[in-house]
Amino acid sequence: MPERYLEAKPELRASRDSVATAIEEKRAAVRGRLPGVAVDWEAWVDRLAALPKTIDTLPEDIAVEVALVFAFAEGDREALKILEREYLAKLPRVLVHMSLADDVVEDVGQEVRRKLLVGDPPKLREYVGKGSLRGLLKVTAVRTAISMLRKTARESPAEEQLELAASGDLELSFLKQKYRGAFSESFERAIRGLDPSDRNLLRLHFLGKVTLPALATMYGVHRATIIRRLAKTREVIEKQTRRGMREALSIQNEELNSIMDLVRSRMDISVARMLETMSPSSES
Repeated sequence: MPERYLEAKPELRASRDSVATAIEEKRAAVRGRLPGVAVDWEAWVDRLAALPKTIDTLPEDIAVEVALVFAFAEGDREALKILEREYLAKLPRVLVHMSLADDVVEDVGQEVRRKLLVGDPPKLREYVGKGSLRGLLKVTAVRTAISMLRKTARESPAEEQLELAASGDLELSFLKQKYRGAFSESFERAIRGLDPSDRNLLRLHFLGKVTLPALATMYGVHRATIIRRLAKTREVIEKQTRRGMREALSIQNEELNSIMDLVRSRMDISVARMLETMSPSSES
């Protein structure tokens, strides 16, 4: 098993013993948390080796979720039961902040299942391991709900469409009014609080449509440096927005996480829209 992993990550051969130990620890966790699930260990270790994180730094939850989804994809009934009970059955909770009708919530759940569980192999197998399974399902559910409501809006009478359009960012219109206000203030404050050079980089990339290679040339750095800098700036915006929301509202972590998952899924668009409303002279 370690050799199979090291074939994909030869740079870790010098740490073979620690890799072997880590693999066995993750296997033990899978066996303990997924009793009765038949795991294809070779396929499992191949997927773990394909992930950016090394086996010793990979969270236990990710290793377990890969095993669960891969077993489900192979038709394991127990894996399907666990997937339904521990993950899919909890989707309605992540849609609470959108105040959807019960039938819409049910439709969203069915559509998420169709998108991710149907197929050979199912799409979920392709995505698992790249992040939290619960986070993936949550983002998929929210995006699916938004798509459904957009379709309803297009089919609704003209006055209803005008009301939706007047609400600004459609995604944020699904948040409760008190949350929307707190988010807008926290999000704008987070962007205004950025270092001016980072804010200018965002403006060039999102409003000026300057490509990553062109930005690298402008700043005299490697393209990877620009990518890391943009990613770090997004993290700062998200962190400061979350802090502002937490300070402004009395809100449970689960609901705040749902809001931030929605924001994260549309971060670049939201940043661009905010920058469009801010003239450079007003950002100091």
